[in-house]
Amino acid sequence: MLNRFWHHFLLFWLAVLTVIAIPACDISSQRQTDSGELSAQTDTQLSPCHVVQHAMGETCVSMHPQRIALLDFHSAGSLLSLQVKPIGVPNNILPAFADELADVERVGNSDQINMEKLLALQPDLILVSSWNASENYDQLSQIAPTVVDDSKTTGDWQKRFALHAEALGMSEKADQLMKDYEQRLAEVRDRLGAEWVENTKISLVRVGSDLSNVALYLKNSFGGTILEDISFSRPASQDEGTIDQPPFQKQISKERLQEADGDVIFVWSFGATPEIAQANQAGLAQMKTDPLWQQLNAVQQGNVYEVGHYWNSGSPLTANLVLDDLLEYLADK
Repeated sequence: MLNRFWHHFLLFWLAVLTVIAIPACDISSQRQTDSGELSAQTDTQLSPCHVVQHAMGETCVSMHPQRIALLDFHSAGSLLSLQVKPIGVPNNILPAFADELADVERVGNSDQINMEKLLALQPDLILVSSWNASENYDQLSQIAPTVVDDSKTTGDWQKRFALHAEALGMSEKADQLMKDYEQRLAEVRDRLGAEWVENTKISLVRVGSDLSNVALYLKNSFGGTILEDISFSRPASQDEGTIDQPPFQKQISKERLQEADGDVIFVWSFGATPEIAQANQAGLAQMKTDPLWQQLNAVQQGNVYEVGHYWNSGSPLTANLVLDDLLEYLADK
């Protein structure tokens, strides 16, 4: 009699467990069939996670993600600053990061991500900017937890860096890096001399394939915020822009090239593909020989310095590269 009781008791609980398990399986199966492809985040959803607020809402990210894919080149500086190497990056990565990321899988240009390649990498976190995530966010979220920064300008780099660090569970390390940045700012300011800094106008210029494609970078660009943090002045043509409001650059025609002048000019070129980069570098070389360029005060005084595009891609790592440039070219002025 007792054995029969236990037999029915065990059958009852077996039935209950079966009822509970079946919907869970159905949910997992539903996620795959609705997307039309396998999702790479099943295991991630079962592991402990923390909620990250971002531009598209909130996402539960594993406590310490290990396989991070980046879909915009600005994010690379954040990860490398934190000494984290991504598993996937866009094609148009900064030349300054090319060697360190040489063996990392490319997943397409920032504005045209190859979703099949991204899925094959099985990331446990995707970092992306709002400008190239709005149409693909749902699809990206089916592949892995996706965190979107809503920076409006490259000058808003500290907010973006803090978000990336939070997603990686590395906020304390990020806070220390920013304290280190503030300390180095003070050291550079002291080395250059506060009075000289405040009376020196620095112009930031990017050159395309010819003189009809010249951009001036404003106070709300990444390089512009560093110059402001040190207390440099800016030419009137560039002394504008708020950190949360685009644009952070403005195009000028060849006839307005005088607006690129300053006491010092930092100039660079950049291209999203090797072909564009080569054409723009040729444009920069051509500009240096143009009579209008040679009439600029900074050119005539020998105060023009060619730098890298990291002047417009913010992170603690690139901030230090900018500060290195300031010391290298201006410390003896």
